[in-house]
Amino acid sequence: MLELLYTALLYLIQPLIWIRLWVRGRKAPAYRKRWGERYGFYRHPLKPGGIMLHSVSVGETLAAIPLVRALRHRYPDLPITVTTMTPTGSERVQSAFGKDVQHVYLPYDLPDALNRFLNKVDPKLVLIMETELWPKLIAALHKRKIPLVIANARLSARSAAGYAKLGKIRPSLAASYYADCCAK
Repeated sequence: MLELLYTALLYLIQPLIWIRLWVRGRKAPAYRKRWGERYGFYRHPLKPGGIMLHSVSVGETLAAIPLVRALRHRYPDLPITVTTMTPTGSERVQSAFGKDVQHVYLPYDLPDALNRFLNKVDPKLVLIMETELWPKLIAALHKRKIPLVIANARLSARSAAGYAKLGKIRPSLAASYYADCCAK
């Protein structure tokens, strides 16, 4: 029931998200571009079958750079897809890696968008930087038997208190499979 409510709420707030992106686009025009990617539609072909790493924005991307470089070195023949949610994160990925990795925005946590994305990228392993955990994404990875690693995870006391308020939503997320690789 909570899962259905969560999904319905995400669909219902989409007009507010569009307005927010449009308004943010006044100061940062990049927010008005590549909207299709946020729903799993990509203009350019993506190489499937590699490793996907999600880093929300600039901070997580900076933390991910050494990891991505190590992955490129260890698995030079596998495509690496780095996803972000912000134009500044996208710019950082492009400046750090150029064409060595493919970058796209991770779609919103909507089932259809995620399925389009996962069908296109078809990752064999997914790494998520820190605690950017999306229930529908985790469920889709679980259903497809795609391993998930949470890299550099840390949970502040404030975040833990916030998650505790979510009650039954977070336990179902935690019950999903994933490996938790925490760094101090």
